[in-house]
Amino acid sequence: MKIACIDRYRFRLPFIRPLCVGREILPVREGFILALTDSDGRTGYGEIAPLPGFDKTTLERCFRDLSTLPEILNHVDLRYDRFDLTAPLLGLLSVSVSGTSHTLFGIESALLGLCLQHGSAGPSGAFHHFPETLRVPVNGLFIPDSGDEGFARQVRYLRESGMKTVKVKIGRLPVDEEIRQILDLCARMGNELVLRLDGNRNLSADTYRRYREALGHLVVEYVEEPLREGELAAVGEKAPWPLALDESLTGLLDRSEPRPSRLSPEVRTIILKPGLLMGLHAMARCIADANQAGIQTVLSSAFNTGLTLAILGLFARLAALPPGTAHGFDTLHYQADNVLSEPPVIREGMLLISRELVSGGWRLNHRCMQKEPG
Repeated sequence: MKIACIDRYRFRLPFIRPLCVGREILPVREGFILALTDSDGRTGYGEIAPLPGFDKTTLERCFRDLSTLPEILNHVDLRYDRFDLTAPLLGLLSVSVSGTSHTLFGIESALLGLCLQHGSAGPSGAFHHFPETLRVPVNGLFIPDSGDEGFARQVRYLRESGMKTVKVKIGRLPVDEEIRQILDLCARMGNELVLRLDGNRNLSADTYRRYREALGHLVVEYVEEPLREGELAAVGEKAPWPLALDESLTGLLDRSEPRPSRLSPEVRTIILKPGLLMGLHAMARCIADANQAGIQTVLSSAFNTGLTLAILGLFARLAALPPGTAHGFDTLHYQADNVLSEPPVIREGMLLISRELVSGGWRLNHRCMQKEPG
């Protein structure tokens, strides 16, 4: 088997309303879709889409990576029998590819898509053990809103979607207002709601203390990146909630050989997004090391397309993440369109990925993308 064709598409997906990421206001989500077709006519797709305001990598740099792929990958032997989730290029290709972490994520996503269509993902053909519909728990996202309409809209969506776990962004509005909204959210959603608080390193130690005093009676699974740079020591082991790391992992983990077991013992959860590490295989290595250290791994979307959400949901099963872990995949409703004509959907707090969607191949929605020349 060989790689017979390599295509690239550029997509632009308008957000329902402009989204604030870091200090960037984003009206659209942009990126590339890489298409790899094997000599049997199967096509696997991978998304390459750094997020402005969060990632330092640019689309222009990824485009330069993509322009070199045809001369590296075209007509290269593709060995499905050598699939290894922890090997570079998933063990399928004998060549090496350099590029950004986002580019490698896209390449390995496309290769995984090919493997799943071939039915040979894993040494024992793990795809054959997938159910007809893979159900992956997700956490909803709640961003305290300065207007009553925005608050009501979010609560209505979370309830209608059947969310049992909700990630709450904190540190954006005045403390008392955010606390009021969080308490109101819990009252409307029910006492069994599990919260994940995300401070995005916006809080001082004193502000963090106010959240702990006001919300300490709620079920909080963890608090993610709560404090400003250098203030973690002010909390130390007295923190009442387990600590999770997200954006700071870029400076703490080796992107090719990540060892979360070497992180501070206060860290009990790591959140992995596309492009954080050097591809799916590095994510799989990271998960294996975290499991041995008793650290939970949560996968998360950086407002990615339905293609990446499906890939990550399937990857979570292949990487043997606990099936009850809720992942940060509830971002599709922020976008007005999708790169897949039939993207996965969320119902009853679950991302639903049909076996037919995978085995039959993904179908692109060409209304929102343009094929790149060459």
